[in-house]
Amino acid sequence: MSYIENRRSIEDYLDSIKERGKKNHICSILNQFDMFCKQSFNKTHQQVIDDIKEEITKTNSNDKVYVLFNKYKDWLSQDHPEITYYTGKYSKHKNTIKKRHPNSIKQYIAKMRNIFEEVGNIEINSRVFNKRVKVVKAEEEDPEPFTKEQMRTLLDRCSNHNKLKYMVMKDSGMRVGEMTQIRKRDINITKTPIEIKIQASYTKTRRARITFVTRETAPMLMRLLKNKQDNELVFGTNEDPYIATGTEKAEFTYYRDQLAKVYPEFGEIYQSNGRHKKTIHSIRSFTATQCAEAIDDAWGHALIGHKKYLGQYIRNQDKISEMYLKSEAYLMVYEKEIVVEHDKEVNNIQAQLNKQGRLIQELLSVNDEKTKLLQSNNDLQKKIMELELKIQS
Repeated sequence: MSYIENRRSIEDYLDSIKERGKKNHICSILNQFDMFCKQSFNKTHQQVIDDIKEEITKTNSNDKVYVLFNKYKDWLSQDHPEITYYTGKYSKHKNTIKKRHPNSIKQYIAKMRNIFEEVGNIEINSRVFNKRVKVVKAEEEDPEPFTKEQMRTLLDRCSNHNKLKYMVMKDSGMRVGEMTQIRKRDINITKTPIEIKIQASYTKTRRARITFVTRETAPMLMRLLKNKQDNELVFGTNEDPYIATGTEKAEFTYYRDQLAKVYPEFGEIYQSNGRHKKTIHSIRSFTATQCAEAIDDAWGHALIGHKKYLGQYIRNQDKISEMYLKSEAYLMVYEKEIVVEHDKEVNNIQAQLNKQGRLIQELLSVNDEKTKLLQSNNDLQKKIMELELKIQS
């Protein structure tokens, strides 16, 4: 059947990827691999894939696959100032190839390996590949969560619209990509607390969940929703989530850089990877941290959508809102209120009353003893006086 091709082309492979962000990411990796092939072998990435396939057919050995990927790994680990490329709307921004973080190298290799299998029709044994192509393990550095003071500082610097947007994010624990896709119809203002339904199509895990906003955010959100249609995006600036997410990250970077001029902690970076400690993801880390302090770590992870923990709450919607209300005071950054469970509060008051009652009883008992002692002392004084009179007579 000559009319059916034995292999997929790279174009077909890319066309099969519907998510724009993922597609752009893979295109970027392919472009870098192409630069590597041209510099190292003076061939395009497609020519190298074809040559590797031909070599395997002849020798029945995948050895050169492992050699190639090790060379690629080493190439990604170095700066390449001699290679320049241009980006931007009018391709005016000159860039050079910088060495990649170990986590990025691992990701690049995984994507290119998938392309070799999908496009090159080259079968690669996972066990052998992982044994022969080893990437240095990176130091793990999570986004540093905002403190309440830092969160307030950020919010006070923003426009009213962005302030509301970041308040919803810190209340709900939504990913920035989820937040940009929320529509008015996803928000139920009749519930207490106000409920937001994050549709499965919005999420990274492709699993729907609900989240909430605190009462300090609710009035501002309700005012915004009055002027929105049911199907209208609440915060997203573009129907394309990839573009909208990029806009949000750029906007946050602007605020962070402005704040860093006055508050140096906003500009701090990790020494291990050169990345900023404060990113837009730090808002989500704030949510998890505050919920963990209010309840426990599992609840913090569940609210922000970590699949491993979400299952224990997702089947009981009432339990989620109940847990959220217990966490609400911890998430608020303007209103100050100590929230205590009703039963616990009653027990504490009763304990205090019992303690006061015991002290009063002790005081009364001491007063009784004091009265007895005074009476006894008066009787003794009277006897002494009587004896003195008898002696004198």
